[in-house]
Amino acid sequence: MQKLHLFKDDIYITSSRRIDDIGFTRACKMIKKAQSEILSMEKSSVIILQDHEKYSFVIERMNTDTFTIHVQYEINGINVYQI
Repeated sequence: MQKLHLFKDDIYITSSRRIDDIGFTRACKMIKKAQSEILSMEKSSVIILQDHEKYSFVIERMNTDTFTIHVQYEINGINVYQI
């Protein structure tokens, strides 16, 4: 679990067991880059964060009183196709 302070809000980031430490660190950096877009997520929404390198992450805003984001999956870019 990691806590980020963006603007005036604290965001808690958790991850599933499928995400290793390196992937979790990458996901936290991407969430920090997205900042205001992440803060506009509604509860129980699921989004895909994609960087310009080769990683994508499926994240979910948890339906809790705190602003908690759960990193569900890390997807390698070679397995992502744009249609």
